[in-house]
Amino acid sequence: MKVTHRNLISEPERQLFGLPYSKQKNGSYNYAWLDWEMTDKFKKLETINKPLDPAKIGLLVFDGDEPTYWIGKWFRKGQQVPEGFQAITVPASSAAVAWVNGNPDTGDIFGQRAMEMAKKELILRHLMTDADWDNLAYAYERYDPARFQPEENPTTLDYVFYVN
Repeated sequence: MKVTHRNLISEPERQLFGLPYSKQKNGSYNYAWLDWEMTDKFKKLETINKPLDPAKIGLLVFDGDEPTYWIGKWFRKGQQVPEGFQAITVPASSAAVAWVNGNPDTGDIFGQRAMEMAKKELILRHLMTDADWDNLAYAYERYDPARFQPEENPTTLDYVFYVN
């Protein structure tokens, strides 16, 4: 596993339409992703509105002891939320981005280990600080269809961390 790209971007205010999950099972949210894929939730999510981005999103919201993990897609504020889904508004912010490249079959590009590797690289490159990490309000995995190809090994998953 390695970080192949890192940069600082400006994230606009927008909404994530999807579903929140507060509990991991066996240390991950894989059960929730499997449910989304098996029940075509992404297709259902796009029945009313076109998303801002084709990428699937795994959004971590740090608002207490345990983060809330949302699965969904980005939409413009004010668009109608499809039945069966919820929305969360995420404010505009600067964000540090790291692309983590690794083996999807072993799971090494997902979760805490990959996030820690991305954090280390971003701090080393002065794109975020330890204080940014300690005060994270939002971070997300961006499954860009141009880079994330789960049938390929290796593949790339984007990690985005909101910084002050």
